[in-house]
Amino acid sequence: MARGELAYAVAGEAGAPPVLLVHGVYAGASSFEFRRNFEALSRDFRVYAIDLLGCGASERPERGYGPDDVAEQVEGFARDVIGARTHLVASSLSAALIVPVAVRSPRLFGRLVLICPTGFGSLDRPSGRLGDAIHASFRAPVIGDGLYNAIVSKAGIRYYLGRIAYHDGGLVDEDLVWDYYRTGHQPGAKHLAAAFVSGKLNFGLKGLWSRVPQKTLLAWGQEARTTPLRQAEVFTRGNPRAELRVFRDAALLPHDERAEAFNEEVRRFLLGGKAAKAGQVGA
Repeated sequence: MARGELAYAVAGEAGAPPVLLVHGVYAGASSFEFRRNFEALSRDFRVYAIDLLGCGASERPERGYGPDDVAEQVEGFARDVIGARTHLVASSLSAALIVPVAVRSPRLFGRLVLICPTGFGSLDRPSGRLGDAIHASFRAPVIGDGLYNAIVSKAGIRYYLGRIAYHDGGLVDEDLVWDYYRTGHQPGAKHLAAAFVSGKLNFGLKGLWSRVPQKTLLAWGQEARTTPLRQAEVFTRGNPRAELRVFRDAALLPHDERAEAFNEEVRRFLLGGKAAKAGQVGA
């Protein structure tokens, strides 16, 4: 389904509490990231999964992208499409980029689930002159296409999934690689990826994270590399409304690698029930 420029899927009873799933930002990104959570969570919630602009089945305009884009899309979608107080589940860089909208629109958003968020030690510094040069290279017709095609080659995708996104490389089969490859080769897909690779989407949470008023569940893969587990301490120390769950044998995508445990933790947290004991889950 699509509304305006954003494509989305929806499942669950109309009267159930709404939950919006926001995938991460990287080459080949889409709501496919939540394929093991969407239906499971829809048993208790009205679940919406969007493709951000430049990703998946959404429009992929040729323009500059900045940190405000994700927050504005999420806020507009919750207000105009969902039209009710909405729980947010966001992944990686997107988990950091939705923090401003959680602060400025506290009545629009309920509880937050942030999966391996960046913002403290990862992707938190302005891109600078080097980033400007990289971004310009990506936007060049010939050089830029070559750079992007190298990133979204099957070898490049397999490396990202097997070495960064997943702890268990055995989960990275040809079907998974093909889905990311197909999505990453849609016309116009390079523009958001160029902004990501060049650091144009970097966003630091210092001075902002402590102002988040919502109760927040931090879901962390114990083996995450780009956002190592030690960064979770900064989040829990910086906001007393945040609680941490660490998923064993998972990296950047604990919601996929440990889907059953993740779905149960999220269900209990969003429904206000007693969550599992603090510490490691997802055996």
